[in-house]
Amino acid sequence: MKKLFFIPFLSSLLFSASSEQIEQYLTVSKADAQLVAIEQVFDSMRQNQEREDNNTQEINQSYRGYLEEHLSSNEVEKLLELYRTPIMQRYVVEMDMGEIPRSEMQNFLKTIEEEPLSTERLDIIEDILEHTIDDKQILAFYKSMTQRYQKKSDKERDKNSTKEPTKEEQRYLDMMKQGTRDSLLYGTQVFSIEEMKELDNALKSTILSKASKVESQAMVHVMNGFIQGITSKPKDSNSTTK
Repeated sequence: MKKLFFIPFLSSLLFSASSEQIEQYLTVSKADAQLVAIEQVFDSMRQNQEREDNNTQEINQSYRGYLEEHLSSNEVEKLLELYRTPIMQRYVVEMDMGEIPRSEMQNFLKTIEEEPLSTERLDIIEDILEHTIDDKQILAFYKSMTQRYQKKSDKERDKNSTKEPTKEEQRYLDMMKQGTRDSLLYGTQVFSIEEMKELDNALKSTILSKASKVESQAMVHVMNGFIQGITSKPKDSNSTTK
């Protein structure tokens, strides 16, 4: 009879997350911020193809569906619990860069260049970056985004080798890492050193690492589907030259 007590627990581990759970997670964590940010890229690609399909709603559905499939119900509950802690709630709010003027960010970076932050704060920032940035995941998205422009030899290299990134890939990687670092410096400027340490520990969570990996894979999945959609079908007939 004791085995029966394990059934609810195993169910939460084995069953995929529900759409309601994923929606709660995205709301509390803003984990889909990157998806929102690249909608302009999708729009540009659609305009180049003179197509109106593959709209934002479909992209979001694809992204959410991937998370539902690859995160269990139990994992999402752990993520919700983590993001509802005071330090993570504050982190999400402070890291929301949607309304920050570019000039304000530039002025901030110039200020800390003239008056450097404490070594302790910078060390914590670097530690956070070390366990929250995955070079492979960033490059995987870049390759999915540029796949239709790759030469056949480059695609074969990506599949079969472990060579160093190309100059273009390294440039994109450096840009993304620098952007993340700048955003983290700006967003956490109001945190005390003790709060920075607490945040560092929270961001080292195993479940957060798992979620970050799945989210990055979801972005690649969405991009691959988008690229396939705009390259596998002909342009609208009324946009072609007769």
